[in-house]
Amino acid sequence: MTAMHDLRIRAAVRSLEAATTALIGFADALPESLTTERLPGGWTPAGHVWHVALTNDVFSGVIKGDGPLRAVSGTSDFTDAQWNFNVPPTVAAPGILIPPADAQRVTAAKRLRESVARLRPLVESLAPDQGTLCVQLPWNTISLYQMTEWAAGHTLRHLSQVGRELHLSALRVPVAV
Repeated sequence: MTAMHDLRIRAAVRSLEAATTALIGFADALPESLTTERLPGGWTPAGHVWHVALTNDVFSGVIKGDGPLRAVSGTSDFTDAQWNFNVPPTVAAPGILIPPADAQRVTAAKRLRESVARLRPLVESLAPDQGTLCVQLPWNTISLYQMTEWAAGHTLRHLSQVGRELHLSALRVPVAV
C-alpha cells in the first residue's frame, strides 16, 4: 500500500464517522415531534437519516461487489484535484434510496450506525487497485476512492438540507402576535 492510499482511506473513515455523529446528534437534539414531521423537501428529518443509511449500504454493496451498482474499470468524471464534497449535483434519489414515510428517529439512527459499521471495514480494506475502479452513480461516474469520500459528504449534505428545510418550514408557520 502507498502512503497516499493509507492517508486517503483514513481520511474517508474519519470523515464518515464525524459526519455520522453530527447528523445523528442534530436529529437527536430535535424534539421528537419534529423528527417525523414532513419538511418542504418531502422527507422528515428521520427520513433523511434513514436515506443516508440506505445510501451507505449501496456503497457497501459496490465495494463488496454484491450490490445493485458494480465497480468497473474506467475513468472518473472528476480528477482528484477537482473532487470535493461540493462537486456532486443535487439529484432526486432513486427508488431504492427512498426512506419509508413513517421513519422514526431511533430506528433511523440505529440503521445509520449499523450501515456505517458495515461500510467502515470495507473502506478500510479497500486495496489501491480497487480504489481506482469506477462506479456510475445517478449523477456521474466516480472512482471508489471518491465514492468512499462522498459517503461523508453525502451525510453532511443531508445534515445541511434538514437544517435548511427546518428553517423554511418555520417560515411557513404563522406566528401568533
